[in-house]
Amino acid sequence: MIAVIADDLTGAAELAGIGLGYQLKTEVSTVVDPDCKADLLIIATNTRSLPEAEARHIMADLTIQLMLLKPKLIFKKIDSVLRGHILNEIESQLAVSGLKRTLIIPGNPLHEKKIVDGIYYYKDEPIHLSDYANDPVFPATTSNVKEMLRAANPINLLKTGEELPETGIMVGEVCDEIDLNYWVEQADGDTLLAGASGLFNNLLQHLFPAQPVGYSYPGLPGRRLFVFGSTFYQGKLAVNNGILNNIAVHYVPAAIICSDDDKQIISLFASHVATSIIKQNNAIIAINPESLSGVKIDPVLLSHKIAAIVKQVIQYTTLNELLIEGGATAWSVLNRLNVKKLLPVTQLAPGVIRMSIPGDTQLYVTLKPGSYEWPAPVWATN
Repeated sequence: MIAVIADDLTGAAELAGIGLGYQLKTEVSTVVDPDCKADLLIIATNTRSLPEAEARHIMADLTIQLMLLKPKLIFKKIDSVLRGHILNEIESQLAVSGLKRTLIIPGNPLHEKKIVDGIYYYKDEPIHLSDYANDPVFPATTSNVKEMLRAANPINLLKTGEELPETGIMVGEVCDEIDLNYWVEQADGDTLLAGASGLFNNLLQHLFPAQPVGYSYPGLPGRRLFVFGSTFYQGKLAVNNGILNNIAVHYVPAAIICSDDDKQIISLFASHVATSIIKQNNAIIAINPESLSGVKIDPVLLSHKIAAIVKQVIQYTTLNELLIEGGATAWSVLNRLNVKKLLPVTQLAPGVIRMSIPGDTQLYVTLKPGSYEWPAPVWATN
């Protein structure tokens, strides 16, 4: 078994899709099942959205539980642009695992995320000049990797070709697939390997040299609800008169976003969305970026509000497909629906994974990170 701990749910799903491509029996779960028989077990957490101390505690506890399963290795899935409490979580894992060192490989050349001379570049520009500077929780205010990690203690920054120190935390620079291959080959049984999807794909390629299965699109029939919890791309979406790709867009009312007493408004809004689904088979719930302008909103609280809306919609009408954008939103929605485990069915595109819920033959869940785009075929209406 290969075990993974991911700091957000869409990141966990992304790795599940990669595992599916290598034909591994894969599970995404929020708890460690001692009887798990999967080839690839990915434990999804929401630690990126939690306080540092709580994230550290959760990471230590999960690492101990996974070690009891005696996996071949434990991989630490981090955000490709270093959002979250990465060093706190890694230090916690090292303390309980007995491992001597950690190799962090951020970035992903496939998505134009590279590190050169200690500077993080996105699309060939320093990342603090990109849309990542507008992240509501972890804005990229610098492109210096050590500063992005908020490192209080010394960290070794290594270039491809350099040997790993015997102990400590180190970051490997990466520009292309050759660099990823090099770092995978350097990691041994004493090394906690931490990185994003590009590194994980190279790791599986190293362990399972067979050609991975490509992407597929089976079509998504029945009633569908899209939930846009991230605002990363929403200002760029071509919404015209409340319609996106022939699907009605329902913006969460400002009264829900800003109110503490919103149960009645949520019920009314959810009923409106459900009616749209009944009539047209599709609907989109989104946050209008203009409604957040000048308003300070707790992103975690906002994700809980969206989750409450989704649960109400499902109470008003049956759904066949639930498509969620954004890790914190996905976590809140599935937690509200009491979904603890997901089984990947197909990878629609890089990072866009359709999954089934054990015991539920009706509802499928598709997840994707907020910074990824939906593949064009997903918009086909029925």
